Amino acid sequence: METSRHSLTILVMITLVGGSTFLVLPATAARFNPKFLENVEGIDQHLDLSVYEQNDAQRPGKYQVDIYVNEQKQTSQTLNFTAARDQQQGQTLLPCLTKSQLQAWGVRTAAFADIAKLPAGACVPFWTIIPGAKSELDFSALKLSLSIPQAAMQQTARGTVPENRWDNGVPALLFDYSYSGSQSHYQFERGDGNDDSSERSDYLNLRSGLNLGPWRLRNNSVWQRGSGENHWDSMGTYLTRALIPLKSQLTMGDTSTAGDIFDSLPVRGVVLASDDQMLPDSQRGFAPVIRGIAKTNAEVVVEQNGYVIYRRFVSPGQFEINDLYPTSNSGDLTVTVKESDGSEQKFIQPYAAVAIMQREGQLKYSLTAGRYQAGNYQSASPQLMEATAIYGLPAGMTAYGGILVGEGYNAQALGIGKNMGEWGALSLDATHATSQAADDIESSGYAWRLLYAKSFAATGTSFNVSGYRYSTPGFYTFQEATDSRSEAESDYGHYHRRSQLQINMTQQLATWGSWYINATDQKYWQDDDESLTFSTGYNGHIGRATWSLAWSANRNPDDDTTDRLWSLNISLPIGSAWTSFHTTRDQDQRTVSQMSLNGTLLDDHNLDYSVTEGYGSDGQGNNGSASLNYQGGRGNINVGYNYSADSRQLNYSLRGGVIMHSGGVTLSQPLGETMALVNAPGAYGSSVTNNSGVTVDHFGNAVVPQLTPYRETEVSLRSETLNNQVDLNDAFLLVVPTRGAVVRAGFDTHVGYRALLTLTRPGNGAVPFGATASLVDDHAKTPTTGMVAEDGELYISGLPDKGRVDVSWGKGRDERCVAEYQLPQSQLRSAVIALSATCQSE
Repeated sequence: METSRHSLTILVMITLVGGSTFLVLPATAARFNPKFLENVEGIDQHLDLSVYEQNDAQRPGKYQVDIYVNEQKQTSQTLNFTAARDQQQGQTLLPCLTKSQLQAWGVRTAAFADIAKLPAGACVPFWTIIPGAKSELDFSALKLSLSIPQAAMQQTARGTVPENRWDNGVPALLFDYSYSGSQSHYQFERGDGNDDSSERSDYLNLRSGLNLGPWRLRNNSVWQRGSGENHWDSMGTYLTRALIPLKSQLTMGDTSTAGDIFDSLPVRGVVLASDDQMLPDSQRGFAPVIRGIAKTNAEVVVEQNGYVIYRRFVSPGQFEINDLYPTSNSGDLTVTVKESDGSEQKFIQPYAAVAIMQREGQLKYSLTAGRYQAGNYQSASPQLMEATAIYGLPAGMTAYGGILVGEGYNAQALGIGKNMGEWGALSLDATHATSQAADDIESSGYAWRLLYAKSFAATGTSFNVSGYRYSTPGFYTFQEATDSRSEAESDYGHYHRRSQLQINMTQQLATWGSWYINATDQKYWQDDDESLTFSTGYNGHIGRATWSLAWSANRNPDDDTTDRLWSLNISLPIGSAWTSFHTTRDQDQRTVSQMSLNGTLLDDHNLDYSVTEGYGSDGQGNNGSASLNYQGGRGNINVGYNYSADSRQLNYSLRGGVIMHSGGVTLSQPLGETMALVNAPGAYGSSVTNNSGVTVDHFGNAVVPQLTPYRETEVSLRSETLNNQVDLNDAFLLVVPTRGAVVRAGFDTHVGYRALLTLTRPGNGAVPFGATASLVDDHAKTPTTGMVAEDGELYISGLPDKGRVDVSWGKGRDERCVAEYQLPQSQLRSAVIALSATCQSE
């Protein structure tokens, strides 16, 4: 008989479903014969096993399943399954689905009167009401597949997430901070001896905000100290919310106008504009990437409208900045590269998004009313109103236009775009402006703009942005006209733009690498000054080794000088690290060469290190640097040191976020625009899969700092990082945040011990095989349940130190009992605790 018991054990498998743990019979294609269990010791012969006589039969009850509708995954939920009568659809279990659930998955429930009249929480027999509808439960994979005829589904574009799933998030107070500082020491040789000097600089960018329902209040402030300055500036405050029926965003306060047709202008007022991210990916129609070359360990400072919007320390050689916060859709950025030897490079980075083309019948618009905000160097703030519209026409055409009216200014624009298929997309527009410039002189003129974009897949050529603009002498943009009237900038006519040519091209060279060209040329009226930015480079690889060669030229119209730099970089892998050699050469034939070692450490690869050593010609001498960058769950820390022949610098930075919410205060990595607040009570130390280094804190909270608004995102915890006393009901959660939301991803955790209980009844031996057991817990969102195996053995998780387990194996009062247990203190550290308990009849 002992052999029979072991044979029976093979039929029982342990299936972990979320946080609940079950002992279940395997689903097989073979027919289960309950007579197999006749006369087996330990098996109650009165146990009703008729349900298992059907192929793939399972007991009715609650099961957590992955739900698919027409092959598309929707969510993972715990559903109640009932026994099917006469095996409808060949199934033994049918799901209980409510009207709201079917609506959320795209079913047109309003089109079926029998569904519409059902109460809100009632189960919908959709397989009988909707012709052709079917459900199929794959119990072995815990997968529920619903097949709904297309006529009964809402007609939506691919990638559409139903609006009733868009989540405005929880009330929260937000703080995102970015602090960087440096301590520098310089030594200069003078005729009467050496002269030493020291300098300290500090920079703090604080973005704070408040979320209440659909409303988002935001402020961006900057504190700077150094070079005799110590001041705090508020760059702007605004209140915004989504207007979902209009697929638009309403913003009030310090913001900017759209930059599709007219130049983007900073304003303080009200802006109502289309939000393309509310559209699915298949229906959707930019901060720029800044590239340059640093001669030494340098600090790159990016300014817009007189404010510093970005600071970063870079190593010698090529650098690329691709993480700017989007401040507007177009406009000039002033980029300053501050070398460690005290020299500076400065160039202008104009940019524009070629986002003119729209799908047929699709409208993109923007309405603005407010006061122009020119930044901290300009006093004039005239009122303005702007309206723009872009509409998709048939035959791949797009028409667009706009009106801009302000104090002493009036402009109208009209343009047309055409999708030319294999030849790319082209748009041409004209703007007429009448403006009152300095000395109340009225002038008028035209500006023509040509934009082109194309990727040639066959040749690997990509024109990301290619544009040309020409203005007649009497044409002024709103900013130029306003600045020309300003007493503080009475000579601004020097910057009256005449033409602008912008080209960005990338050429793939098969397995040989790629070649790129970035060029911008701006000319002005009244003089021959010209602003030119040009860079070109080649990137290649041999195996895992990579190399690049680049050249750049930046001409500054202020002092009529041109900076020219060559750069060569070679990188070779050494295990999990990389060693690199890079050298730069400027127009004065000065050369700086460096060797560096870079790599990552820790299990999550969230600790980066870099060590460099180099030499500069023409008296520059030795130079070097070392840095560590740690990306932790509560913030990012960076510390670095660099030196040259006449300078020493220590730089450091701290970046992170703070969210204050109903569950307490949670520290995080730097916050993005939209984020998720993970809540998993008891799961301290568990890793969140969405971001490297993010772990659950002592209060059971963590922050996923970057989510895409209006898109479905899966949030999950790494199961291998859960401690022995935590189980999850849900392997993952799906969230769909609105713009700027803090959505809660609350995991239903079972915190407690895992135990193998041997349940016996007084005078009746073991609890019958196949009995259902559930932990008595009034606070649990979903019950912790299990199934009794042979000899009354029950594996169950999430147990407190002591408690009760309800057991039933039929519908009669004599077919149920309650077992009270007390876990032995000596086994509390065991992965699975073994103990016996007596199950008493109620």
